[in-house]
Amino acid sequence: MEIDALPLERGAVVERAQLPTRRTSASGLRSIHASSAQSLSPRSSFHRLHTQDDDLERGDGDERSPRTAGEASTPLTSLRRVQSYQVTSQRELLESGSWAASKRKSKAKRHSHLGDAQSSDEVVAILRAESLRFKQQQQRDLHDDEDDGRGGITAARVQAQVLEVLVNLTSGVIAFLLSSTLAVSCASVIVGHGTPLSLYIAHFIDMNFLGTAVLSVVLAWQSCAPWTLGAIDVFVVPVMATIAGKITMHLQDDMDSAVATSIVMVALVSVVLGVVFYFMGILRVTSAANYMPYPVIAGFLSGIGAELIKNGVHMAAENAFSLAFFTLEQQLLILPAVLFAVVARIGQHLRWPVAISFPCLLILSLVGFHVTTRAVLGFSFQELEDLGWIFPWPKDVVEATPMWYPWTQIDFGRVHWRLLTHECFGYLVSLVILGALKYSVATTSLSTLFGREISADNEMRVIGLANIAAGVFGGCGGCHYLSAMGIMKQFDAHEKVPALVCAALLVLLWMQGIRLLQFVPKFVFGGLILSVGVHFLEAYFVAPFQFLKPVEQGIVVVITASFLVVGMLEAVGLGVIISMLELIFRIYEVGCVHHETTGQLSRSAVDRTRDQVAFLDANGAAIFVLRLQGYLFFGTSVNIVERIQTRVQSLECPKIEFVVVDMGLVPSFDATALLNFRKATVLAERYGFEIYYCGLKHSIELALRRNETAAHTAPPATSRRVHYLSADVDVALEQCENRLLPKELCRPVSGSADDWKGMNQLTLWEHFIAFHDDLDALLVDTDTASNNKKLIVLASFLERQVVPKGARLTTPHSVKSATYFICYGYMDVLVEAEFMRDHLPGIVTDGPSGDQSLTAGGSTGSRRKSSISLLSESQWAPLSTARSSRLRKIGPGSIVTADMLLSNDAGAGSGSQYIATSDCVLLRLSADAMERVEHQAPHTAVAILRLINSEVATRFLSANKRVTQLSSLLYK
Repeated sequence: MEIDALPLERGAVVERAQLPTRRTSASGLRSIHASSAQSLSPRSSFHRLHTQDDDLERGDGDERSPRTAGEASTPLTSLRRVQSYQVTSQRELLESGSWAASKRKSKAKRHSHLGDAQSSDEVVAILRAESLRFKQQQQRDLHDDEDDGRGGITAARVQAQVLEVLVNLTSGVIAFLLSSTLAVSCASVIVGHGTPLSLYIAHFIDMNFLGTAVLSVVLAWQSCAPWTLGAIDVFVVPVMATIAGKITMHLQDDMDSAVATSIVMVALVSVVLGVVFYFMGILRVTSAANYMPYPVIAGFLSGIGAELIKNGVHMAAENAFSLAFFTLEQQLLILPAVLFAVVARIGQHLRWPVAISFPCLLILSLVGFHVTTRAVLGFSFQELEDLGWIFPWPKDVVEATPMWYPWTQIDFGRVHWRLLTHECFGYLVSLVILGALKYSVATTSLSTLFGREISADNEMRVIGLANIAAGVFGGCGGCHYLSAMGIMKQFDAHEKVPALVCAALLVLLWMQGIRLLQFVPKFVFGGLILSVGVHFLEAYFVAPFQFLKPVEQGIVVVITASFLVVGMLEAVGLGVIISMLELIFRIYEVGCVHHETTGQLSRSAVDRTRDQVAFLDANGAAIFVLRLQGYLFFGTSVNIVERIQTRVQSLECPKIEFVVVDMGLVPSFDATALLNFRKATVLAERYGFEIYYCGLKHSIELALRRNETAAHTAPPATSRRVHYLSADVDVALEQCENRLLPKELCRPVSGSADDWKGMNQLTLWEHFIAFHDDLDALLVDTDTASNNKKLIVLASFLERQVVPKGARLTTPHSVKSATYFICYGYMDVLVEAEFMRDHLPGIVTDGPSGDQSLTAGGSTGSRRKSSISLLSESQWAPLSTARSSRLRKIGPGSIVTADMLLSNDAGAGSGSQYIATSDCVLLRLSADAMERVEHQAPHTAVAILRLINSEVATRFLSANKRVTQLSSLLYK
């Protein structure tokens, strides 16, 4: 089994198909969504599902209690955890087999009896038979298992169990060989070579054996990662060696104190690191490493592979990385390790059974080595040590290792605590910082390594517990041994047993001493490490090159090379820096400007006259609109100034008068963005245009105002050419259009609201007619007096209605339906849809009275503010990020028909609403009054219908134009 470079399989909750009941028709046999009420119901759907199966078999579908009768109409679903979409599809096919059979039978019956429909009783009978057949098959399988138990275990089962035991033992032995070798190597690094402390290496070896065993048991017990195995982490060993060297230098005249202080130092460092890592997992701060780019993680894992190859070669031949590498003696030491790794890799590529190939390779290597060296060549153990084939440990060291426990062998009175704290403090801070970063990367890479979701916070907590336990027993701390875990994954062994086998062997070795390791040649350890290292390079260095971009490939190469040259943490830091620079460059290419347009292409939602529309079509390019997106920082905010400057200096475009900067999609910005906003203000003052910042959050608006105040040291403190609006881009466009339009094209409305409220219906109707200067074309009569005469008659059928500011336009209950003519004031048409409301569907919200009311789905929950509010800028995007919800703005001369008010009268949450933004005076034409007009003044009825139809047609043309604008900007 190979390690996946990019696992795509994730766990998910899916819904089983709806099981048919007697009340479920063929059209009702479909998958549905489970609501919160069904999921939280005390009587689970799983129990109801099996209850209904039993009812089908017994034929009790027709006779139900009052309680179960209500449940029959409720769709029955069952949620199940699956691993992938493919598994979901297969399960749905299996579960729908009975329905498919009934469907085939129904087709056959329709062909034989044309026109006959299959009844629900026939479907129930078919399903009852299918369910009975399935349970009979289950009973037969159960009887077969009982017969096997009575007759004895079959040979196949014995073979499978033996094979499983062999796999677990083999993987445990291999993990033991790797971890024990690492424990010995780390102990030799801590005491140093040729130092006074090196005479006591046996004590440190025994400490590491016991500590590694405890580490493996705790990790296997608590970790959620598969094939978990613990080992000493080599990154802390050099630091411990430095501290131990300084302690020895200060206490070289008293080696008993130096040994005791050094042993306590190792345990103390492990416990402190364990406490820090434990609280990192508890506080859930490990997830910061989840934002590491994949090339960094791939480079980290491939760097581990390169380091393993280096360690494997160095273990086989100590002088391999020197000028002696080219000598025959060193080549003879390295060649067996390379052959061991090559055979192991060939076996994995050819898919040889790992449970057989690896044990055979180990046995043949051991037997072949001893037969060749001892029987054929006649070498003694001393000669093999001198030649470098086995570990050259002194006899006194070997004899002193069995069952040495530090807390019973050292004298705590000889520990120099002041020297210990003085030497450890500075290094502990570095170890905590570097260890937190390293273990964050390591725990995050576990999900990639094993192709499943593994919580990095939980693994960090477990590593902390394991380090504390290892330190309490006097050992050196560590973490997951990824290389050994990779071997156990390839073996497909049990996820916990190999770690326990390894721990048991380590305890046995601690009890017996390191004498047994002298019989194993060094090339076996080196070959194992070489094989795992090559596998890591194949999975995380070679395989990613097939889908990574050139820059990402370079990051992987740099991290892998730096891993060998400067170290693991430096390599990861270098990869993160390169990834950040590459990310900044990519973001700069995308830019912070979502799109740019002009007032010629995008308009506000205000209803305009034909002359005003024609003027804006011709001169709307004087309004330049920029819609920004994302976080504005030094790499993107410069685009704002560049776009404005390019537009100002363009000779192909007319003079710019207004710049609208929509910041509804901007969450925040940095100081560089503020400096660029100052540059935009300088451009506005230099070239004579005005800037409107709209869609501003409160914090952003305050920051912009403070920035402008700081930029203007001399009065006035703020620029008159910069405006800040919390409203959306629609309001900003309205203000720019109003200032751009000449006064002669604006509708003159004289008088105050009180003056208009005091006018009678006839005066109001005359003013309304005066707003429409195209009546001659509409009414097909060139005589203006005749047209006015036809419409004036309608005044006697109209009723005056006043809508105060902030109120909603509603039709009185006594009136069936009505058409409204706006004579004074303005109204905003607001629209609301389910996915744009202030709360999410399925969540209980507090009503106006403070009590909670259930939604249609019957779900429970609390009010949640949604960032997607209302549809306010239909010309920009289907989802609005601003606080305004205006779809249109209508004013004097506008008409509101009865059809438009249907949803408005139904309620606040059912559709569009007409809200008065100022005191409005309207004329109402009810349906009954319109019927009287048709009978008493048919010419007037025709004229008013033409006027209404013209208004509706103009509105449709405007809506069509906005849809065209939306489609052109949607994918920019």
